Amino acid sequence: MRTIYQRLILLTRLFVAKISEGDPVYNFFLKNRKVLDIACGEGKLLRMNPKMIYGIDINTTILKKLQDEGLQVKYSDVTKLDFNDQSFDVVHCSNIIEHLNPLEAHKMFQEMSRVLVPGGKILLITPMPKTVWNTFGHIKPYPPQAIKKLFRKVSLESFDSVHGLEIENIFYIGSWGLNKLTSLYSSILANLTPFHRGSYFMVIKKNG
Repeated sequence: MRTIYQRLILLTRLFVAKISEGDPVYNFFLKNRKVLDIACGEGKLLRMNPKMIYGIDINTTILKKLQDEGLQVKYSDVTKLDFNDQSFDVVHCSNIIEHLNPLEAHKMFQEMSRVLVPGGKILLITPMPKTVWNTFGHIKPYPPQAIKKLFRKVSLESFDSVHGLEIENIFYIGSWGLNKLTSLYSSILANLTPFHRGSYFMVIKKNG
């Protein structure tokens, strides 16, 4: 895992990219890769590359709308992804896991690993405990340490460890300010002190 200094440098590059080039997550992690967007919602990510990015959701109304646009989407539950093994280079999972109970989250990680190619990556974005309760539908927070324990060689939980996955990097995100500069400043502070951490962006790698 990168040092705090390395994370701050990369975080700054991500924000610079956001200011000058658009979506930094797409440009740094998704561009020219086959991607599965879990709970794709209104399809913002899908439209960035309709040929390479696939989406799933359980909202049939949204899915019908996206299918009418010609986007590659289907109905699929996160605990049983309707795709073959090793189908994707990247799985994008933003603000989903906090809506799941532990057994569902465990199964989702198993499924994400299954559909990834060796060396593929999971991009996990979720709120930290202090902000997760701001939304009525959230079930529980999953802080980074909890995810790390899930990948241990020996499980101390009531379910097995998820093998073959390792945390490659973590970026903490602060509060979104009035402009991009204050947002960057807040996120730099978030990577230096826990008090400012509103959410986190985790890069998880599937070992080959």
